[in-house]
Amino acid sequence: MEVGAGAVILQMTSVLLGFVVLALIFDLNGYQGFSNQEAMESAHLARQLAGGKGYTTDSIRPLNLFLLRRADPNHAPQVLRNPVPDLSNPPGFPFLLAGLMKVLPFHFAADRNQPWFYQPELLIAAFNELLFFGAVLLLFQVARRLFDSSVAWLSAVIFAGTELFWRFSVSGLSTIWLLVIFLALVWSLLELEERERRPAPPGLGGSLALAAAAGALAGLGGLSRYSFAWMIVPVLLFLSLFFTRARGRLCLWAAVAFLTVMTPWTARNFSLSQTCFGTAGYAVFQGTPPLPDDHLERSLNPNAAVGSVTPRDVVNKFFANEREIVVNDLPRLGGSWVSAFFLCGLLLPFRSPALRRFRFFLIWSLLLLAAVQALGRTHLSADSPEINSENLLVLLAPLVTIFGTGVFFTLLDQIALPDPKARRGVVGLFAAVMCGPLLLTLAGPPGASAPSRNSPFHVQKTAAMLNPDELMMSDIPWAVAWYGQRPCVWLTLDDAETFDQLNKIKPVQAIYLTQQTSDRRFLSQMLANQHTWEYFMLNTLPDWAHGEVPTGFGSRFGLTNAPLDYAPSQMFISDRNRWQAAPKR
Repeated sequence: MEVGAGAVILQMTSVLLGFVVLALIFDLNGYQGFSNQEAMESAHLARQLAGGKGYTTDSIRPLNLFLLRRADPNHAPQVLRNPVPDLSNPPGFPFLLAGLMKVLPFHFAADRNQPWFYQPELLIAAFNELLFFGAVLLLFQVARRLFDSSVAWLSAVIFAGTELFWRFSVSGLSTIWLLVIFLALVWSLLELEERERRPAPPGLGGSLALAAAAGALAGLGGLSRYSFAWMIVPVLLFLSLFFTRARGRLCLWAAVAFLTVMTPWTARNFSLSQTCFGTAGYAVFQGTPPLPDDHLERSLNPNAAVGSVTPRDVVNKFFANEREIVVNDLPRLGGSWVSAFFLCGLLLPFRSPALRRFRFFLIWSLLLLAAVQALGRTHLSADSPEINSENLLVLLAPLVTIFGTGVFFTLLDQIALPDPKARRGVVGLFAAVMCGPLLLTLAGPPGASAPSRNSPFHVQKTAAMLNPDELMMSDIPWAVAWYGQRPCVWLTLDDAETFDQLNKIKPVQAIYLTQQTSDRRFLSQMLANQHTWEYFMLNTLPDWAHGEVPTGFGSRFGLTNAPLDYAPSQMFISDRNRWQAAPKR
C-alpha cells in the first residue's frame, strides 16, 4: 500500500473521492438547472434521438424554415406539417447525451412540489462533471510529459479548482466535452512529436495513425461545435513545420481523417438546406447593423437583410468584438490568474524542443480562435457573456494552465528558499490563490434561484395545453421544446406581416410570452416599433391591471382566449379555452 501498484491505487482513489466531494459541495451550493438556450436545445435533440424521432427539433427557427423551403420549394407548404430537421446545432454532443439517456433512468415529468428541480438536467450535469474529471486526468498526463510530475500535479489542482469550468460543467453545454477532445488532440500530437525525436524513429505506420487520430479528433470537435473545426489549421501547421520525415503524408492522413469525419454531416446539411452548416453559417452576419440581436434567426426571408450587410459591417463587427476579447477574455484565459504567468512565459526560452513547439501550437490556436470568436459572435454572447458556446478561448485553457504553472516553477527555482517546507508552502499558497474564486464561492451562502414562472413545471404545464401536432409560438421555444416536448416556433420579427406569412404555412394555436419579452427596455424596444411583440404585450397591460382580458384581444391572429393568472409578467393566448381541461401528454 506504500509502493508499487498499491500506492497508485490508493492515490487514484483519494483523488477520485476528493473530486466527488468537491462536485457534491459545488452542486449543493451553486447548481440552479439549465439557463442557457443552447443547453436546452442540445438536451432536447438528445431526447429526440433517444426516442427514435431522428435529428429533428421542436425549437423551430424561422430561418431554419426558410432554408428548408428554399432547398425544396415543392415541399415548402408541408415544411411544418412534418418533423423539422435541425439545422442549427452540430450533432456530436446530442448524440453523446442520447446514449446517456438510453443507459440511465431519465424522468422527464417535472415535479409539482419541486418546481426548480429537473432530474434530467441534474443527470446531464453529473455526466459533464464526470467528463471534467476525465479532462483533469488527461491534463495531468500531458503536463507530466511536457514538464514533470510537480507541474502535472499543480496544473491538475488548479484546473480542477477553477470555478469557470465547474460553471460550464453544470450549464449543460458541450464545453467540457470539447475540453476532453482538445486534450486528447494535444496528447496525440505530443505522442507523435516524441516518436519523431527519438534517435531511431519507429515505423511510419504508428506516426500516420497518430496523425490520423489528431485529424479525426479535430473533426469530432467540429461535429460538437462547428467553430472547433478550425483547429485542423494549427494541427496541419504543426505537422508541416516541425516534422521532416514524411511530413506530406502526415498532413495528408490528418486532413483525410478530418474530412472523413466532417463530410457526411455537412453533406446531410447541404442536401437539406444548400448550406454546409445550416443556420450556423450565417453567424458572421449576426450582430451587424442590418441584423442586430437575434433578428436573423427570427426572419422568414432574410435575403434582403443579408444582402444589405456590407464588408465594412463585418470588419467593424470583427474589430469591436476583438477589442472585447483583448480587454476581457485574454486576461482571464485560463479562468484564473495563471494566464498571467502564461503570457509572461512567452518571453522565456525553453530548452526542450517539445515545449517550444507546443507553445507555438498554442499561440497559433489562440490567434485563430480569437479571430473566429470575434466574427462568429451572436446574441448568445450578450445573453450570457461568459458561459456560452461562443467562448472558444476557454477551450485552450488546459494548455494555458500547464504552461502558466511551468513558468511559475521556473521562477520559483530562481528563489533561494531555506528548506523544502518553505517551497511547499509557496506552492500551496499559489494553488490557493489560483483556486480562490471557487473556494470563496463554496464558502459563501448557497445560490438561490430568482423567482420566475419559467420553471420546468410551469413551462411543462403550459405546453401540455396543446396537442403534439399543434403549433405554439414563444419567446422561449427552447424551453417549451425541452420541458414540454411540443413544437414551438421562435417569435417572428413582428406581429403583422411576418406572423401572417408563418401562419399561412401552419396555423399557430397559441402564443406564449414571458419575461424574455416583458423585461425589455421600455423606450428603445417596447415603444420604438408598434409592430413588435414587446409593444403588443405592453399595449395590453392597462386591461390586465384591472383583471380583464382586453376586448378583441388577439383577434387578428384568431387567438381570443387568455388565462388571467399569467399576467402581468407573462401572457398566454390561444384559439380556445385550453386551461380548464388541458390535453393529455
